[in-house]
Amino acid sequence: MMKTAVCTGSFDPVTLGHMDIFRRAAGLFDMIYVAVLANTNKSYAFTTEERRAMINEAAEAAGITNLKAESFSGLAVDYAKEKNACALVRGIRNEADFAYESGMGLANRRLAGDIETVYIYAAPELSFISSSLVKELASYGRDIDGLVPDAIKNKIAERLIKR
Repeated sequence: MMKTAVCTGSFDPVTLGHMDIFRRAAGLFDMIYVAVLANTNKSYAFTTEERRAMINEAAEAAGITNLKAESFSGLAVDYAKEKNACALVRGIRNEADFAYESGMGLANRRLAGDIETVYIYAAPELSFISSSLVKELASYGRDIDGLVPDAIKNKIAERLIKR
């Protein structure tokens, strides 16, 4: 039986930390769907379609063949059920992430007890990276090399420097 997992988030933009979580999850599951949040109430640097396309491009460049990024709105558990997923994958960078994600995991368990939440801890050398940090550094014209995937670094830098 094929084991499918879903990883949700805004990924605005996708970072090397996200890619590390995706790569490691792809080693645990047969298929990973990266569900890019389409939330019209939030302001993003990149459109939902741009974020989805950048994740697919970065995954292809990294050789992650069992990953597909799609857009979604609504509850993660509903999207996971639609994909017949057995798990939601969540990345954890620090204690604050753990506190937030453990609460969400319990709520998701209540909504869909047959879908497990799997936490993958960030590699220590990547644990400081956030999309917010990337946006702030790039907005000041600082180098984002080593923070985002090489395959999409120029796209990210060009957009963020213009902001």
